[in-house]
Amino acid sequence: MVEAEILPPEHEPRVHVAGARAPGWFGAVLALLTVGAAFAVGFMALFGRTLVAAVVATLIWPLLFSPDFTAWVFGARRVVFWKIVLLFLAVDLIARLFLRRNLWPRR
Repeated sequence: MVEAEILPPEHEPRVHVAGARAPGWFGAVLALLTVGAAFAVGFMALFGRTLVAAVVATLIWPLLFSPDFTAWVFGARRVVFWKIVLLFLAVDLIARLFLRRNLWPRR
């Protein structure tokens, strides 16, 4: 039978790496900014084209359509950005679904 030897606290091994310190608050903020940047890049990779199209449509819509037509379509006399984003996301999803060639491949 083997018995484990438990060392007293004064004999605990200490590891020291030359020049290495804890980053502190500044390092934590930088890490948080890095995570946020990675999230933003991923979000833009997924929805960038849709967001740009929605911004363009939001800016051009009042020039093309009357406030009465806008109220009929969106329920408000002004264009609401998030409604256009949802509309463009739905159109993009439907277009990708029907334009994909091998949606249901034959066996």
